Amino acid sequence: MTIIDVHGVVDKLETDQEKYAKALTTCGKCFDDAYQIFNEPDFESKKDWRVEIDTEEVKVYSKYYPFGNVFALKARVPASVEAAFKTSYNDFESMPTWNSNMSYAKVITKLTQHVDILHYANPDVMIVKSRDYVVGRLWRKVGHQYYCTARSVELDDLPETPDHVRGEVFLGCGRFSPVEPDPNMTQVDFLLCIDLKGMVPKTIINAVLGKMMVKDFEETLKRHNEVMANSN
Repeated sequence: MTIIDVHGVVDKLETDQEKYAKALTTCGKCFDDAYQIFNEPDFESKKDWRVEIDTEEVKVYSKYYPFGNVFALKARVPASVEAAFKTSYNDFESMPTWNSNMSYAKVITKLTQHVDILHYANPDVMIVKSRDYVVGRLWRKVGHQYYCTARSVELDDLPETPDHVRGEVFLGCGRFSPVEPDPNMTQVDFLLCIDLKGMVPKTIINAVLGKMMVKDFEETLKRHNEVMANSN
């Protein structure tokens, strides 16, 4: 039986799910890697990070690590931390209907209460052909913060097809933190480290990833506002 223990919460596979053992352990390792970056001494100040995009609503930074270039987005959402997290996490399969960055989204299987495997695709962006990704996703609540992390996994029954280039997500992570003293404001911090694969110039990759992160946030913010309006 495959088991992971992440921040005191145990996820274990049922006997008939053992084929996903590597995916589960990958999710645990991804969470550890992301949590370490989020809690680095200079993460909040972004002292050693390069500014990629700086607007009034959102900021995107980048920093090179031994495993690749990590992009970090920082912004605020007018919603409680629980609502902000749930909208981002629970609405995954509906994302293509409200997020133009997503052309396909499906939950392949749910392994535990905190872990599932996703398959999604982006449309063509600039000169970059559509990419698809298969990732393991894990979430935790640590103190008053919610964390959600994702990393590429391999599934024999989901091979690459001619329709998309199979990209690799090393880190796709979000942290949702309450903004004191306002209970209806949440700070979101997203990390992204992706290998798009294929012959794509580095300058194009940097431009595409930064813009994708901002577009994702803008679309998610619209979704939050719609959800909040419909709940009133």
